[in-house]
Amino acid sequence: KTWTEAYITLILKEDTDQQQIKNYRPISLLNSDYKIFGSILAERLKRYLNNFIHPDQNGFLRKRQIRDNIRIILDTLEYYEAHPEKQMALIFLDAQKAFD
Repeated sequence: KTWTEAYITLILKEDTDQQQIKNYRPISLLNSDYKIFGSILAERLKRYLNNFIHPDQNGFLRKRQIRDNIRIILDTLEYYEAHPEKQMALIFLDAQKAFD
């Protein structure tokens, strides 16, 4: 039963208005048995994740870095600069406050 329970507390982000709920970060306090099992499972999954996650996904994965994506962007820009007869579009997406 302890695996299905968590205590949630809200922590105010620095230098924000405490009257606005969006300025609070929820933190879940979990039981130790759940956290230990989760850590073991995560370590085992890491061995196989790279086989299932698209090669262009570089953030937050072992042996992959965001700078690899930056290199892809630079290579793409250089290629289309050398081939002006071809058209291209780059789209950048950012999930606002994705990790706040």
